[in-house]
Amino acid sequence: GNFSVKIRKKARYVDETKCTGCGLCTEKCPQKKIPNEFNMGMDNRSAIYIPFAQAIPNVATIDPEYCIHFKTGKCGLCEKTCAAKAIDFNQQDTIIEQQYGAIVMATGFNLIKLDNYDEFGYSKYADVVTSLEFERLMNAAGPTQGTLLRPSNHEHPHTLVFVQCVGSRDTSGCGKPYCSKICCMYTAKHAMLTRDKYPDTEVYVFYIDVRTPGKNFDEFYRRAVEEYGVKYVKGMVGKVVPEGKKLKVQASDLISNKQLHIDADLVVLAAAIEPDKSARPLATMLT
Repeated sequence: GNFSVKIRKKARYVDETKCTGCGLCTEKCPQKKIPNEFNMGMDNRSAIYIPFAQAIPNVATIDPEYCIHFKTGKCGLCEKTCAAKAIDFNQQDTIIEQQYGAIVMATGFNLIKLDNYDEFGYSKYADVVTSLEFERLMNAAGPTQGTLLRPSNHEHPHTLVFVQCVGSRDTSGCGKPYCSKICCMYTAKHAMLTRDKYPDTEVYVFYIDVRTPGKNFDEFYRRAVEEYGVKYVKGMVGKVVPEGKKLKVQASDLISNKQLHIDADLVVLAAAIEPDKSARPLATMLT
């Protein structure tokens, strides 16, 4: 219960005590086409940026990998436009050492790469997105400010298809043999949010099994079906192919034993999750 912890605090190249978070430096920065990690690369940020809305502290930071000043020694527009004189290109990483009584290891997770699942067209079609990308599309701080739009043409989608277990419960070696556990619930949430905000939108969910073992989880799923009109189909999606402006989803209904063809505007893949790569070295450090 008495841990001595050394923390490396990366240099922001911005003085936290002076920066007011006005955002003028981000507007003037000429490097504006850097994929925004916070929004899953679905929009761009500048080389100097505030990581996300309501960030604490609400202070800008410079990405030296893309900053023209760090690469060529030129530019410096952010320094010239900053009225608070907060830009400090000479700032260095610092080591902070403190005592702690407990350590909580929250490692997080990543979605698996979908390179082995070409049948869904994730790498080919802009309107096939992962569940995390869909989360950003629905979020007020996301790339579309919370308005659900198709990435391909920025039009409102009228038919959505959610595909469960993409890479989960897969014994072929392409994905993961285990159930990722959280997908059923967040897909139900996404479907309900969509139907609530856009009642004219048809929502289909293709699933193997609905796994809702937590407290009141099954009631939550039933609300999606009974109150929000989400159409759950027990079956597998075989292929997603473009047809005009639509995406034709070819699937099977295992209950009625029929083949289905749905013209979708947006397809959302609930991809399998895996531990973050930093988990093992972090666990080794703490043992």
